[in-house]
Amino acid sequence: MSDGSAGGAGRRFAAIAAIAACEALVLAGCGGRAAVPSQPRTATSAATFATAPSTTALLSPAQTAERDALTAYHGMWEDWIAMAATGDYQNPRLARHASGEALSLIYRSVYANKRDGLVARGRPTFSGMVSAAKPADIPDRITVKDCSDGSDWLNYTLDGKLKDTDPGGRHFVQALVVKNSGVWKVDILVIQAVGTC
Repeated sequence: MSDGSAGGAGRRFAAIAAIAACEALVLAGCGGRAAVPSQPRTATSAATFATAPSTTALLSPAQTAERDALTAYHGMWEDWIAMAATGDYQNPRLARHASGEALSLIYRSVYANKRDGLVARGRPTFSGMVSAAKPADIPDRITVKDCSDGSDWLNYTLDGKLKDTDPGGRHFVQALVVKNSGVWKVDILVIQAVGTC
């Protein structure tokens, strides 16, 4: 991910935060989309499902939805990491776990690196947790919150020289994961500035 400048991981995430500023408003309930529920909710992480019995039949529809939404969220990051390492912004893999504004954001990020002759090496940390689900009984819209650290996901030139010179940091991340035609994908992704979590 690159904003086209010589900055580091912090600037790279900051550029994404700037691109996604209006998306944050959408998650907050503006722009004609459904608002994220404001009532408190116990967060659910992928680890919750990792320790659950392997039989899906033992999970409620809400638990199954949360598991599948977290799988899509983690898959989105893995796809992004893989494509950023090659600069292959046209790879259809980018659309496996992302759609809409999230897909556009990732596409533009990988494209900017390709344009600037950069690839990303390493990986950010991510471990999203479900913070909201609608409707509650059989959700098809799930909000995932995370604190991602991009310090070890750095841009390099094609000849292997480190481009990032600034230390990165932790960024608050919020994603709206939506189920369409039986498939869960991250539809909106907001990555805030360094130091927000």
